[in-house]
Amino acid sequence: MSGYSGMWAWLIQRFSGIYIGLFVVVVALLVLAGGELSAARWQGLFASPLMQAAAAVFIVALLFHAWIGLRDVVLDYIHPIAIKIPVLLLILAMLLASGYWFLRALIQVDPT
Repeated sequence: MSGYSGMWAWLIQRFSGIYIGLFVVVVALLVLAGGELSAARWQGLFASPLMQAAAAVFIVALLFHAWIGLRDVVLDYIHPIAIKIPVLLLILAMLLASGYWFLRALIQVDPT
């Protein structure tokens, strides 16, 4: 199965990119179609369970997309293994912390 790792990365990159683009367009249309933009309206938009689920999938897709892109850059341009591994671990830690922060913020949206 190791011969397919590049294909899996390519497929994840493409599908996550499509989802990210569609999500951004849909959210932009919802925001632009609704009149005045306020914090209450923004919270109301993300209080819907469907929107929270879509946003959670967006966050996961964004993290996978970022990981594959950054991993490929590191693998292509950093050659010493003693530097490559710590850089990859630092990137992974940053992405996991960001994902935790995003999902925690999403869960804290009050529907009332």
